[in-house]
Amino acid sequence: MQNNKQFSTSFFVLVAALTGLPSVQTVHAEEAVSAFALGTLTPTLALGQAEDSQSTSITTTSSSSHPQWVKDIEAKMWPGFLTGLDGYDDFVKPVGMPLYFEDPFITTDLRPFYIYHRIPDRSVLRGGQVNVVAMQIRIALTERLALIATKDGYSWVDSHVTSAGDGWNDLAIGLKYAFHSDPQAHFLVSGGFRWEWENGSSDAFQGGDQELSPFVSVAKGWDKWHFIGALSGRIPMNHNAANYSVVWNLHLDYELTDTFRPLIEIHGIHWLSNAKRLPFGEDYLDVGSLGAAKARGRDFFSAGFGFRWQALDNVSVGLTYEIPLESRASHLMDHRFTLNTTISF
Repeated sequence: MQNNKQFSTSFFVLVAALTGLPSVQTVHAEEAVSAFALGTLTPTLALGQAEDSQSTSITTTSSSSHPQWVKDIEAKMWPGFLTGLDGYDDFVKPVGMPLYFEDPFITTDLRPFYIYHRIPDRSVLRGGQVNVVAMQIRIALTERLALIATKDGYSWVDSHVTSAGDGWNDLAIGLKYAFHSDPQAHFLVSGGFRWEWENGSSDAFQGGDQELSPFVSVAKGWDKWHFIGALSGRIPMNHNAANYSVVWNLHLDYELTDTFRPLIEIHGIHWLSNAKRLPFGEDYLDVGSLGAAKARGRDFFSAGFGFRWQALDNVSVGLTYEIPLESRASHLMDHRFTLNTTISF
């Protein structure tokens, strides 16, 4: 009987060592055998395994979406380099007005986009179209800080008032910092700024003036619903060449399936000042600047309807059809298509 007890004690101690259960390791061997025989230790063992499993899930889920080479680079540098702020994989990126709709997420990704913009026939430009192709780049420097390059690319402009022209867009880069992060509540607040140079082509309504653009953005999720909002300022360095304005953007999507989300976006611009470049009451919305002389106090509102589709694990494709929410003759948008792809790392 004593041999059986010693064997049972040794066997149980071996099991306890393999499971690594702290509560088991602190129990005297003979007491543990008795507890095990009576079945009173089983809940403790199950609870310990559940806690270990939960802890493992918390520490591994957030980083599982990154490629291995990104994790390797982060391991050689510092926490958050390239991986950014994890815990918000249930959100998708906004689609419309990509030049000023900055989301709050700290990520590393590429975002090529294409815009087709139709100019109303009754506007001051008497119709025409604008095509924009660009690539945005975001690089997470730490868990909270990201470098953002939000404007570049090329534009083709065909206005019935001005001669058709094309050229390079201005360049804009900046920094973004996550001030408040609560992944469990699906809540994130970030802020930052962009600086835009006047290096673009005047034939594409670029190069009017240098611009500072501070912004704040927020994301909040409720089950399958996800909201993103952003507020930006446009501060020209030469008030005669460009207009002061405030740009705001709202996004709401619903997780219909694991890979498809319908969405709606609302965009707005309020002009705070007049400039002296052109005698217009309408400015060039978000893709450039006309320096309109009669824009102060005016507002622009539009709505975009579309979707985000998760084409691959790290590639999502977004498309919106955008229309103005007021008279087309009042501003420079008849309608717009935006194709916006996100390649995440």
